[in-house]
Amino acid sequence: MNKAVDVSCLCGKCGDCPIYNRTVCRAGTTNAMAQLNRIAHRRTYPRGSIIQAQGETCEVVGNIFDGVIKLSSSSVNGDDHIVGLLFPSDFFGRLFAEESRFSYEAATDVSLCAINRPAFERFLADHPEVEHEMHKAKLDELDAAREWAAITNGHTTMQRVATLIYVFSRRSENQHLRGDAGQHPIVHVPLSRRDIADYLGTTPETLSRNIQMLSRNDVIRIVDSKHFELLDSAELIRYSGESREDLNRIAAH
Repeated sequence: MNKAVDVSCLCGKCGDCPIYNRTVCRAGTTNAMAQLNRIAHRRTYPRGSIIQAQGETCEVVGNIFDGVIKLSSSSVNGDDHIVGLLFPSDFFGRLFAEESRFSYEAATDVSLCAINRPAFERFLADHPEVEHEMHKAKLDELDAAREWAAITNGHTTMQRVATLIYVFSRRSENQHLRGDAGQHPIVHVPLSRRDIADYLGTTPETLSRNIQMLSRNDVIRIVDSKHFELLDSAELIRYSGESREDLNRIAAH
């Protein structure tokens, strides 16, 4: 059930906006941002609510201000499979399409900078500099998705688990929680073990065995089911089978 709550708008060239420099907004002129400010609104969704269901009319697009959204797709036999995760500053929704191809669900409490889709499409036509930035962002996202597909198809379960934990450790400040100065970072993975296993193409039992192995080898310390203290990031990278540069590129999009 859609439980969105509209509050004050967040858009515009505002120094207080924590995602401004990571979104297409940074490409807009003052006039463009003033126009965007008139059509964008902040919406909040509680964890577990469906923001947009697969097959529904695409009415809203925009940027994630806070929280994590999971994208899932239903198969012909009715099974749901997680096909992607969206983080703060990521763009959600489908432009230039009448129907949503995926279901968008709030994996955590989520705040969105939401815009009516037809209005945003008209805005892009009026401001090609923002449309150009949007094209670049979507191409970067496509590259990251292809790299992730290569990891999930060609790597061991341990490599996939290590990669996912590293991506969550880097993806955004609100997912990468720190304690006092000098302490190891606490990584928040806001998904159930079953959801993580589905996303990685494995079983919850195999996932748990790999997490336990990382813990026994002092790469991470298990705080609880969704929080891990990252003890050795270099060793986590080694377990992933990827270079730090490749992992950071995946985590950036």
